Amino acid sequence: MLPDLEPPYDELAERAILGAIIADPETMPTVLEHLREEDFYFETHRILFSLLYKVWEDKGKDWDDIVLKEYIEKRGLKNKIDLSLIYSLVDEAATGSLLEEAIRNVKEKSGLRQLMDMSLSVLRGIKEEPDLTSLLEFLNTKLIEISEKQIISQYWHIRDVAKAVIDTVERYRRQEKLITGKATGFLELDTLTTGLHPSELIIVAARPGMGKSSFMLSMALHMALVEKVPVAIYSLEMSKEQLVMRALSMLSGVPLQNIRRGFLNEEDMEKLIASALDLTRCEIYIDDTPNLSTTDIRVKTRKLKKEKNVEVVFVDYLQLLRPPTRRSSRQEEVAEISRNLKALAKELSIPVVSLAQLSRQVEHRSDKRPQLADLRESGQIEQDADLILFIHRPEYYKKNPSPEEQGIAEIIVAKQRQGPTGIAKVAFLKDTASFKPLMAGAVSTVESYEPDIEDFSEEELDLDF
Repeated sequence: MLPDLEPPYDELAERAILGAIIADPETMPTVLEHLREEDFYFETHRILFSLLYKVWEDKGKDWDDIVLKEYIEKRGLKNKIDLSLIYSLVDEAATGSLLEEAIRNVKEKSGLRQLMDMSLSVLRGIKEEPDLTSLLEFLNTKLIEISEKQIISQYWHIRDVAKAVIDTVERYRRQEKLITGKATGFLELDTLTTGLHPSELIIVAARPGMGKSSFMLSMALHMALVEKVPVAIYSLEMSKEQLVMRALSMLSGVPLQNIRRGFLNEEDMEKLIASALDLTRCEIYIDDTPNLSTTDIRVKTRKLKKEKNVEVVFVDYLQLLRPPTRRSSRQEEVAEISRNLKALAKELSIPVVSLAQLSRQVEHRSDKRPQLADLRESGQIEQDADLILFIHRPEYYKKNPSPEEQGIAEIIVAKQRQGPTGIAKVAFLKDTASFKPLMAGAVSTVESYEPDIEDFSEEELDLDF
């Protein structure tokens, strides 16, 4: 029914782990956090790991190759384990990050072999024509067992966490700054949020035409140019050339439409060249690969974090991402994408900022101001996000906006897990499609924000629409 398949294994990784234990017995606790005898594919490796565990259990870290030789002879294993193998393994020992990678590889291959065994059992069961319900129960039970074996237990005593938190708070106190995270360049917004913090998933949502990509780019440029923070941008909607063209317009003040048409005088060109030179000095990494999955982004970001020390990630935008696996409904897919972005933020301890589309329900509301229920296709986004920002430009919906509304955008902090909600007002410049802080004293720039429940219909209040 199936072609002969060789079970997956990584012989070099198994040897590197065994060599690490022999070379430094203090490595054993680290290995035991993740691996057991059955995780090794080769019989000799399983036997040796079991022996090393016994020696470590008896002697702790105080043993050497002479003690190991005595155990081999005592247990009658000379025919299966000789000293030449021991010495060759020591030469192949992995340390540090290489040991961590070897452990991950061996654990993964072990899980894949278990999946193979389970699949063959299911196929044999189908051939014998058993009850479907029994087969499904067997399949579900085995999948849970395999999943549980892959989970790495991590826990901390609360005293250690409390000490770390106090150390963090003390560091904030010494800084004497209102903004303890990554500054966005909008003081009113940063006053509300204290900046973007590690492990946070930040959602910037709006209807088309509100300027989501421009707002994202404004934040990214401030972080890279002013704060000197390396950032990554995954642009699934615009090409890298379009993104840079917008950045040049924002920095130079030359209208975007003039740049696109080539209606530029010498002064404009000088401004653009000067802005391009500024961009070359900052750490912004753009990936405009279309149709990325969240798995692609996690792999690429790990690499950028390791090689370029990227500290903030921007994704434009969430609904254009693919989930790792296809789901039965779009709501389930968006929910999985949201969870994976949050997992990425926690895994790398960096802020992940993702743009998102809002549903058309916004435009059915009298004041057109977004609400949390407008997050398109999944209430899971609201649950996963630590910070949700809506962009609302009142003048966009009015033929004759009042002077107070012209050129003004509201950045609505609709959800903040660690702080208050509110509205920060900023300037929106149509010519350059850019957002800027308002001039001091122009208007009151921070307002309270409370969702107006009366504006919702029963359907809108259901977050799983």
